[in-house]
Amino acid sequence: MNKDGLELPATFDQEFVRQDGHRGHFGKNVLKGLVDGMEDFLEEKRRTPGFRSMGPVALGGFLWLDDPEVAACLARFAHTCVVVSKQGRSKRELQKLSELQPFADGDNGMPARVFAELTNLDWREEGRAKVVGPTAQMPEVMIPPLRTIGFRRQPKKDMVPFLHTKIMLLGELWWHDEDALGGVADVIGFRPERLWVGSANATARSRYNLEFGMWLDDPKALQAAQTFLVQLMAHSEALDPDSDLFEPELLPVDFDDEAFAEYAAEYGWGEHDDA
Repeated sequence: MNKDGLELPATFDQEFVRQDGHRGHFGKNVLKGLVDGMEDFLEEKRRTPGFRSMGPVALGGFLWLDDPEVAACLARFAHTCVVVSKQGRSKRELQKLSELQPFADGDNGMPARVFAELTNLDWREEGRAKVVGPTAQMPEVMIPPLRTIGFRRQPKKDMVPFLHTKIMLLGELWWHDEDALGGVADVIGFRPERLWVGSANATARSRYNLEFGMWLDDPKALQAAQTFLVQLMAHSEALDPDSDLFEPELLPVDFDDEAFAEYAAEYGWGEHDDA
C-alpha cells in the first residue's frame, strides 16, 4: 500500500518463461527481473567462463539510472558502460549526479579497441580532434562506466531528442594472440549473449510502476543492440558535461598527412628499385 492508502491489484504482477527458457515480467518491481538476470549471468560466467575469457560485460542505454541494486550489480562486471540521457542542473539534479559519481569513476569501463567502430577515436582536445603523427601510437581509450548523451533539456525551449531506451546487453570479452591473417597480435573482442528489453528505467522509482521487461538471446537482436550501444558510447559525454548541447567527447583522430609524407620520404617509403 502506498502513502495515500491506495493499492493496485496483485494480479497485475506476472512472470512468464519464454520457449527459449528466458524470463519475462509484467507489473510492479519489474527491475528485479533485470537485476536477477544480471546476477545469474555473473554466476554463470564465474562457474563456466567462455574460451579465453576476459570477464563478463554489461552495456546499457537508459533514460536514467539511480537504482542502488542495479548500480551495485554493474560494479561487479569486469567491464561495463551505461549511457543515460544528459541531465539538467537544478539542485535536485546535481544531487542525483553526485550520488552516481563513484560509479562513473569506477575502474571497470570499456576498452574502446574492443569495437571496430571505436578504434580510431580519442578524447577531443580543446574542442578539436587529436592530431596523430607517424611515430605516435594509436590511443588506448577506456570509456568510463557511466556516460551521458544528447542535449541538456531546459524549460521553455523547443523539444529536443533524448535517449529513451531501456536495454541492457550482457556478454563476455575474449582475447586471442593471432590476427585475422594468422600473425602474432593482441586481439580482444566482445561476444554478446543476452539482452534485456522493457519499459522500466533503471531507477528506484520504476519499481513502483506497472512495467514490462524480458530477457532474450535472438542473434539478430543481440547484434542490433550491440551496434546501437556502441554508437551511444562513440557519441557520449561525461556524467555532467559543461555544454548543454550535443558535443561528443570522442572524435576520430586527425592524421597529420604532412608529417606522414615527410616520414615516408625520409625512410624511402614508396620508392621502387628499378635495377
